[in-house]
Amino acid sequence: MAYKAPGRMPTPVGFLRHNFLVRSETFIYNSMRSLQDHGAFDVRVFALKRFLADRFPWDDVTLLHGLPRVWYHITRRAPEFTRWAKSVKLIHAHLGQTGPFAMAGAARANVPFVVSYYGHDVMLHRTRERFAAWAWWYTLLRKRVLARAAKIIVLSEQMRRALEAQGCPPEKIEIVRLGVDLGRFDVTRTSQTGPLRVLMVGREVDKKGFDDGIRACKALVDRGIPTKLTLLGTGGPLQAPLRTLARELSLDVEWPDPASPVPAAMANADVLLVPSRVAANGDEEGTPTVIVEGGAARLPVVSTRHAGIPEQVEDGATGLLAGERDVRGLAEALATLAKDPARRAAMGEAARAKMQREYSLAAHRERLEDIYTSVIGATA
Repeated sequence: MAYKAPGRMPTPVGFLRHNFLVRSETFIYNSMRSLQDHGAFDVRVFALKRFLADRFPWDDVTLLHGLPRVWYHITRRAPEFTRWAKSVKLIHAHLGQTGPFAMAGAARANVPFVVSYYGHDVMLHRTRERFAAWAWWYTLLRKRVLARAAKIIVLSEQMRRALEAQGCPPEKIEIVRLGVDLGRFDVTRTSQTGPLRVLMVGREVDKKGFDDGIRACKALVDRGIPTKLTLLGTGGPLQAPLRTLARELSLDVEWPDPASPVPAAMANADVLLVPSRVAANGDEEGTPTVIVEGGAARLPVVSTRHAGIPEQVEDGATGLLAGERDVRGLAEALATLAKDPARRAAMGEAARAKMQREYSLAAHRERLEDIYTSVIGATA
């Protein structure tokens, strides 16, 4: 049952997310759900397109269609958008590129706005995508957004430093870790004495580095270390090239249906492999949700020193880290864990404890509620 503060109505806040919501953005939905259920805030969504409504049900969603949507893209204005902005006490823009729209709506409604960054958007202004139709307002107004937002919310210290380097006032930046339903991943681990069971999870795109992961597992097999690799993807654009690579290397890879439950896959793994890297187009991670999920499932993580990952994986304690694109280093880390089941188990328990401390839904919600309350109070 949702908590309701005695005698108080929840304060309306607006979540601005133009694509509400794509499959990989469960973390945004979890955030909304936790805020709404706790009862202090009433979340109202403004979006241009709606996806996966069965997976992400929400009653209060304002959508633009047809010419109003085109006009909104061109001018950052629409009567529906202004009415929505006036119905809330604060606008929370998700992804940096929505910041200019939040800024415009907040100015018309005379309410504050905050912006959450998630990874690629931090350096969007340096990539080819900055000229895309969906990004050009941000390219034009990025510095103004950073100056006018009441708060800028990031996932890691690495992201904080990057935005400070772009001129964002340090006092505006708040770190709010991802909030994950850790209970979903409190799985019963299956034990076996066979090959090392390595799991990779995510969309088949360049920044995930799955080809490096495949090569690292092949290196293990070539060293005589029995290894079983499972890649639970989403059917992303690099799926076919990855399958071709595995065939060329004569590496037996299991490719589950994308609809397969992630917790079940993690229950049947020994190690989570996350070989992330900066993509050729400049795309990069923030703090991958899958690392939080893997830690919650008591999996040691082998990953790279990329973006905010070193803040998620304590090298030597909850997992092992290698350099980006360092196939040999990834293979060495996997080999170390393959030889030491007791160390895998200890790392898994340490990872679970870390995720409970830093990435629970309750911890995430409390941070957001504190930010919302201080921002709304300061502008009341």
